Amino acid sequence: MLTQEMRERFRTEALEHIRRANMKEHVATVMATRGKEKWPVRITLMAGEYFEVSGRSTSMDVYLAETYSGYLVSIPNFQRCGVVPGDCSLYDVQEYIGIDNKVDATTLAVALRYLIESGEIAKGRKNV
Repeated sequence: MLTQEMRERFRTEALEHIRRANMKEHVATVMATRGKEKWPVRITLMAGEYFEVSGRSTSMDVYLAETYSGYLVSIPNFQRCGVVPGDCSLYDVQEYIGIDNKVDATTLAVALRYLIESGEIAKGRKNV
């Protein structure tokens, strides 16, 4: 049987979980270029722990962590992950993460370079 104290603790924890799940912070909008095409890439910090990268009708949930051999990138909604260098390109994303679509790979590469160069990667790992 649950006591009133236990119910209150569960309620508080549930409300905190909901608060974090609804957190969104716009990080940047950068331009991606491939040939003569250009499009905006929107980067949003979600729940204080991962980034949503979107551009050209595609949205990717991106978890990013620095390692000794590069940057570990996980994209759960694409079921892909890999380690890329800090100055990753379209070809690095295609080779090491397995994103075959060149527009999506370009979008992700531009976002990763921005996050790494600007130091925003640390924001995705903070406890809020």
